[in-house]
Amino acid sequence: MVFMTRNAFVFCIGYNGGTAIVDRKLEARFGRLKTRELFAQGLYKPALASALFAKSQEDVAWLKAEYEKKTGIPLRDIDTFQRTLGVGEVFSGIQRTSFL
Repeated sequence: MVFMTRNAFVFCIGYNGGTAIVDRKLEARFGRLKTRELFAQGLYKPALASALFAKSQEDVAWLKAEYEKKTGIPLRDIDTFQRTLGVGEVFSGIQRTSFL
């Protein structure tokens, strides 16, 4: 059972066992923004995490294309994009969320 909310996943800065560590200030300031709005604010990693949490392949593809335009870095595929930004799939073993 996944206990992570969208915002916990989007603004997660790391994990400690079954605990997700979330950036409280970023979550409070940008937590209401949608995927593409996060990207427009320069929050590339949270934008990708938002698209992955929503399982939106359309948004993931759009983010990859826009990221390539902005950075000039060609990315081979979506997996490379995820590794570049350090975002994986939603972890299923999360039991707690801790805010810093």
